[in-house]
Amino acid sequence: MDDYMKRMDMKQAGTKHGNGNLIRDFSDVLLILALITLPADGTRLGITMPYWTPIAPAFLILYALCNSRLSLRSIRQYLGFFLFLPLLIAVSLFGWLTIGFHGMYVFQTMCALVSGLACLVSLDVAFRLKRLDWNKAVTIVVAVYWIAFAVGVLQWMDSRLGITPVTRLFQLLMERNYVPRKPQFLFAEPSYIGMHIFGVLLPLFWLTRRKSLALLTLMFAFGSACMGVGVRILIDTMIALLLWAMVEIRWDRARNVIAALAGVGVIGAGGTLTLLHNARVQSMLQHGLMQGDFSTLARIFRSLAPMLAGLHDPVHLIFGFGMGNIKDAMLQGYDAARAVITAQGGNPDGNGEIRLIADTDNSTYYFTMNAYVSFITEFGIVMLIAFLILLLAHVTLNHAWSKTTICWLILLCYLYIQFEGYAFYALWLYIWATGLRRPLIHAARTESPQ
Repeated sequence: MDDYMKRMDMKQAGTKHGNGNLIRDFSDVLLILALITLPADGTRLGITMPYWTPIAPAFLILYALCNSRLSLRSIRQYLGFFLFLPLLIAVSLFGWLTIGFHGMYVFQTMCALVSGLACLVSLDVAFRLKRLDWNKAVTIVVAVYWIAFAVGVLQWMDSRLGITPVTRLFQLLMERNYVPRKPQFLFAEPSYIGMHIFGVLLPLFWLTRRKSLALLTLMFAFGSACMGVGVRILIDTMIALLLWAMVEIRWDRARNVIAALAGVGVIGAGGTLTLLHNARVQSMLQHGLMQGDFSTLARIFRSLAPMLAGLHDPVHLIFGFGMGNIKDAMLQGYDAARAVITAQGGNPDGNGEIRLIADTDNSTYYFTMNAYVSFITEFGIVMLIAFLILLLAHVTLNHAWSKTTICWLILLCYLYIQFEGYAFYALWLYIWATGLRRPLIHAARTESPQ
């Protein structure tokens, strides 16, 4: 455990975090509901956001509102991030005036941004201000993710055995159903598994040192790989394990360095062999990115089209097309992206997902699946740079830089390359944890009995 974590541990030494309770008043039930629904982000019951439908953000918003007095104190603690939202609205005025204003898309983006801030406030209110029992909260998270993993195992069995009731259940439950083709657990996309494992569970392990989280993280990662969920989880796992090793290994001892290098080599070799035996990877190696995989081509197109629109319109690249105007940018760059992919040997006209983008009557199909592309498209390069400066300044001013927080940030930067959800919990957990001037998280050495 590095200096930052040791400092957190010493400040909490000899005291139990919170009052031993997870419920101090009725509003805390909303927090528990949010924790219970963390893994359920792909059902028809959730809030409609770009390419995912989470439930927990609704409870987090309600929790922040029900604790409005404490929420105001929390806002002062993280004031820079709350002042950033009006700046995003202000810079969007340029895009709204020059491109257009689409109420539904603006509402979706605003809802996502507000939900992210609500996550930050809720964590701070619950565990810093109200001092609720952090260990019990983590126990709930561990339990619900185990349930999500069990759901994935059931889906995998369905893909092998053809269990009709299971197939029908998930056809009714999931907004975008992949069962029985492959497991998706309770997530909107099989490729989002890494966001939960390495954006939520692994950081919680770094913060708490609970063995149950380490076991769950490893079981989820390797179980997903063994069940053939997808290519991304294989790549995510290799990168996350490398960063995990960077955090956990004491590099001042030669034997630890040798062991770490050997471990990374074994993991890298095993991961590479697994990737090479994957049918999608084999197809991409044989035919290239542009021809080897239907889904990969569509994802490339989704990022390429708005970026090419920006390159042909530098002012909007710098200041953004405006909140909610990803559709306009994607349509403006559609022909240019189509030409680039065709020149590289791809066949965008033969890809049904790409053809849907050209359907201007489609009201729900405009998303990039890349947080950086989405943010630049809506708010411009200037605001992305401003946010990165704000984030780095936040960690610096709170003296939170350490081997753990550096590797954690690198992992986050990687994960959001293939995920655009502004409301997702990973970033806000990082901001909250690095902003604790008097850290209240106890890095427990022993496992809680819960």
